[in-house]
Amino acid sequence: MLRPASRPGSLTVGEDVPDRWPMQFRSVVIVVFEQVQGLDVFGPADVFYFANYVAQQAGEKEPAYAVELAASSPGPVATASGPAIHATRTLSDPSLRPDVLLVAGGLKVLDAVADARLVEDLEALVVRSGEVGSICTGAALLAEAGVLDGRRATTHWALADQLAQCHPEVEVDAERIYIQDGIWTSAGVCAGIDLALELVRTHHGAAMAADVARHMVVYLQRGGGQHQLSTHLAAQRSNHRSIADLMALIADNPEVDLSVPALAAQVNMSERSFHRLFTAEVGISPGRYVERARVDAARSLLEHTSENVATIARRCGFRTPETFMRSFKRAVGVSPTEFRSRVARSHR
Repeated sequence: MLRPASRPGSLTVGEDVPDRWPMQFRSVVIVVFEQVQGLDVFGPADVFYFANYVAQQAGEKEPAYAVELAASSPGPVATASGPAIHATRTLSDPSLRPDVLLVAGGLKVLDAVADARLVEDLEALVVRSGEVGSICTGAALLAEAGVLDGRRATTHWALADQLAQCHPEVEVDAERIYIQDGIWTSAGVCAGIDLALELVRTHHGAAMAADVARHMVVYLQRGGGQHQLSTHLAAQRSNHRSIADLMALIADNPEVDLSVPALAAQVNMSERSFHRLFTAEVGISPGRYVERARVDAARSLLEHTSENVATIARRCGFRTPETFMRSFKRAVGVSPTEFRSRVARSHR
């Protein structure tokens, strides 16, 4: 099994990092190919850019990251949406030894997988790299290079079944936003931002990651254990503006009164009419949706904080820890304590 090169002074994933980061420079290389998804490249790249900005604002003289793009050959590379990006490095260059190597994805990733030379060069580059990961369908390239053998990995939900069929030696988990099992993998497109924020957190601490997220005006931070199709995304599928706004309010405020009377009052409807409309629009009852939103919030807190179960239950709007534990196990399949243990094990 291929293993990326170890780097002195690197942090163990899941290790507590001080809020004030000890500045350490890291080189980042993002692997691209023809018809690569642009956001797979620029989402993570902008996270590292804003990390440099935050560090500079804090008085650091040197940047935290330097990002380069690498391809089979240097020069322009067309993105899926049309505009070209410019790769300055060649994958086969033996002097290319990044601290962080990320492989972007795209709908045409299977064309890249069929390029034997690209896969061979990627395999060699992984060995010369520190931390290694993929964005979206870039997991297919890592799998083809043998990097994911014997590991848990995620990818865009639309590619998950095919990845599992083509690479049965990889344990594909299509539910997760990102996974770290020796190699980082992440779900579709925007999940690359979540993964890059988690890298910043493990490198430089939660405070820096939070500052980066604030500057980018993104949600900090979807936990790796969160479903790819979460309650935040469900809110975008309703054609009824009032219901969509209410779904977003529920997802963002799980601790408040979210009973049917309270929700109906928010949209100036009778309880009966509201229940009927909400169920028709969303496909489940308001009560079931509220439970899902609260469980999603709890998953994130279990993954990113050390708060006890009773505190998390209260913060997520459950009346008692017992009610929380029953709802969580019904939705996730394991207890909150077991979920937290599994997340901790996956970060080792």
